[in-house]
Amino acid sequence: MKKFFLIAFAVMIASVSSAQSIEQDLLKSLDRATKLEGIIKDYKPCGNEKIDGYGKAVQEAAKYAILNSVQLDSMYKRQIGKMEGGVQDVTINKPKLEDWITLSTTIAAEGVKVKDVVEKAKEAAEEMKAISQIAKNPLKAAKSAKVAKAAAGIIKMGSTATPILLEESADQVKSVQRIIQEVKSGKNI
Repeated sequence: MKKFFLIAFAVMIASVSSAQSIEQDLLKSLDRATKLEGIIKDYKPCGNEKIDGYGKAVQEAAKYAILNSVQLDSMYKRQIGKMEGGVQDVTINKPKLEDWITLSTTIAAEGVKVKDVVEKAKEAAEEMKAISQIAKNPLKAAKSAKVAKAAAGIIKMGSTATPILLEESADQVKSVQRIIQEVKSGKNI
């Protein structure tokens, strides 16, 4: 009998630890979402097609990541019956397994957007080199200086956002996979 209680206690500790880990991961996710919002809020096109395409891809991927982070946090709170202020609410409709799978698909689409950012970063870097070369020509410098300055801002935005996007997308996938496993197993998260 004593052995049974020890095993039950160990299982309870493991599930509390898992929930705390997921909650910690979700807090980090929301923090990254806030950072991404700050990074993309002042995006303005520069007038160069390739650089603007890169900037738009960064902005789009960031918006996906932000929405998915917020949705993941909201669904998790509903899953465990937690409301604002930490109050338990048993009247909340928990997400079904299908809802988690749908979110997983949405996060996979975000991954495609992040991949697009990485691919467009290479093109944007090459284009930035070309803009820099044009700016060295005294006859064309005045016209291209404005574009070069705006393009440099977009490149900076992208180089700041991309590592956050990569981390966020990967962590969202891991969190949703863990939650799906818990839901499939019938355990409480």
